[in-house]
Amino acid sequence: MSLDSLEELLEQIAPGAILRDALDRIVEQSHGGLIVLSQLDKIREIITSGFRLEAEVTAQRLSELSKMDGAIILEDNLSTISYANAHLAPDPTIESLETGTRHKAAEQTAKQFKIPVIAISERRNRVTIYINNERYILRDISTIISKVNQALLIMEQYRGNYDDDLQELTALELDGNVLPFHVVNPITTIGQMMTLKSEINRMFLELGEEKTLPSRQLENMMSGIEADLRFIIKDFKKDSPKDVEPLENEIIELCSDTPPSTKRVMELLGYDEEDLDEFLSSRGYRILHKIPRLPHVVIERIVDKFGRLEEILKAKRQELEDVKGVAETRSNTIKAGLQRLENRITIMEDLER
Repeated sequence: MSLDSLEELLEQIAPGAILRDALDRIVEQSHGGLIVLSQLDKIREIITSGFRLEAEVTAQRLSELSKMDGAIILEDNLSTISYANAHLAPDPTIESLETGTRHKAAEQTAKQFKIPVIAISERRNRVTIYINNERYILRDISTIISKVNQALLIMEQYRGNYDDDLQELTALELDGNVLPFHVVNPITTIGQMMTLKSEINRMFLELGEEKTLPSRQLENMMSGIEADLRFIIKDFKKDSPKDVEPLENEIIELCSDTPPSTKRVMELLGYDEEDLDEFLSSRGYRILHKIPRLPHVVIERIVDKFGRLEEILKAKRQELEDVKGVAETRSNTIKAGLQRLENRITIMEDLER
């Protein structure tokens, strides 16, 4: 098992894991502790005393062994306790901002051997993780759940704003009255949602078996979001709509902090400043994907033939049937689907008036 990142380690000490059970017991008993996750041979040079153990990992054993002053050496496969009561003497020249003996040894050991080390504070009942020059304080589950719930409320607001912006964009695409900010609004919201999703997933790593319900809520809120971003880019990218994945990543990165300007997003889509007051033509990818049982490959062929949504809407059934993969039944489905979409938009607009 490789524990090369904080994220991987957090998964191994999430609720339900043996190591997390042990950490909770140590904290509850107000014991300090030091757990080094490493092959014994790798750090043997800094062990000045202690005893070899070679015992199977259990939460009970870890919590009992923590009562001794020294560190517990846990094989990085997390299945074997190889050494106990180990007194560590890492390189004292390694920089550390910690003042306590245990935490200082933990940080210096982690930095010297590039391994994860977990320190449990006896006075503060706090678990600190050192890995890859990072210092991370493990939070209790109630705190994480509270933060996840707050984040999901924000995500719910984002989703509501996004649905409103997307409805407006759809109506304007069908009417041919799309301006740049109509495109940028949903794109920006998607970028913010994707950024928040990453933050929530990071918290899920610490929740372990407690994440089931909130992860379902997040999945529902994010339904269709990534596909919509791809199709909006393909619809309004100024040059070729092919290979948009790098652009998706750029947009998400751009929206990771404060919402970007319309100009900046449109620049990524290939537009100049003088284009910002012009109406934009949609290619129709996103609209066509709303039609049930219409394969993506057929949508690509329709867009290649007609070029713009406006032309697709005007196309007669016979013209659609000239596209490979569109026979009479499918052309009827396309025309009926587009008509239903127009009718639905009209009804929703009437209800909002």
